[in-house]
Amino acid sequence: MNADNSSSSRRAFLKLSAAFAGAAMVMGPAARRLLAADADNADYGGLSMGIQSYSLRDRSFDKMLEAMQNDFKAHVVEIYPNHVTGLSPKQAMEKAAAAGVTITSYGVVGFSKDNEKNRKQFDIAKAYSLKTLSANPDDNKETFDSLEKLTEEFNVPIAIHPHGPGSTWPTAEKLRKAFDGRSKRIGLCADTGHLIRSGEDPLKVIQEFKDRTYSLHLKDFKKITKNGKPDWEDVPAGTANLDVDAIVKYLIREKWTGNIYIEYEGGKPVEAVQQSLAKVKEAAKKANA
Repeated sequence: MNADNSSSSRRAFLKLSAAFAGAAMVMGPAARRLLAADADNADYGGLSMGIQSYSLRDRSFDKMLEAMQNDFKAHVVEIYPNHVTGLSPKQAMEKAAAAGVTITSYGVVGFSKDNEKNRKQFDIAKAYSLKTLSANPDDNKETFDSLEKLTEEFNVPIAIHPHGPGSTWPTAEKLRKAFDGRSKRIGLCADTGHLIRSGEDPLKVIQEFKDRTYSLHLKDFKKITKNGKPDWEDVPAGTANLDVDAIVKYLIREKWTGNIYIEYEGGKPVEAVQQSLAKVKEAAKKANA
């Protein structure tokens, strides 16, 4: 490239940069959040990355948003209901927007045979304009009949969240029975850590239910001995039993459009979430290499 062409290219680049900067200034808050989220997605191979705010249950909603903005540079969150106790959806969304964060899901919430109580959760989903509700429904026909009607009426899917051994939805077999004959609006939030504790391969579960997997809670567990008994310890994703590379590669290949939420249940959550986010970025680079 000669000097004249180089100079011309630099001027063109500066004009383009100024145009983008100007556009960002005149954009509304929602558009700026979408632009930021798109930039984040590029870092993660096109996957939509966020956190489950339960990871930061040790602090207030405001402090959680500060960590998302400053420590994680993340713009998508699934809200742990206790974080927004005492706040209206409008107030919570305004606080989130000020931090450049979009609330895309809420949970994990329970559902039962009581259709009116179930409806209240969907009213919350409507107020927040949620993509999904992470759910722990009771295992009976009446509950699922109610959920089929409500997910259709509100056009908001539920994503059943496995909670490991002893829970209502520990294994792929249980999920298979729940989904049989049901609308695809009855779907899955694949909690990778709890699936590991149940002896499942999270990737295989995601692959089996790929048309119903709306979200992931990306977490990892390692086996430990506690008080002389076998136990599990939450660790950053990819440092124990979770094959982050394989999951990310599969999701990118499938052009999956759901949300991945980093969830961490142990101590020092900021550092652990940062490590998990870095691992997903690394996996995305490998997948796209």
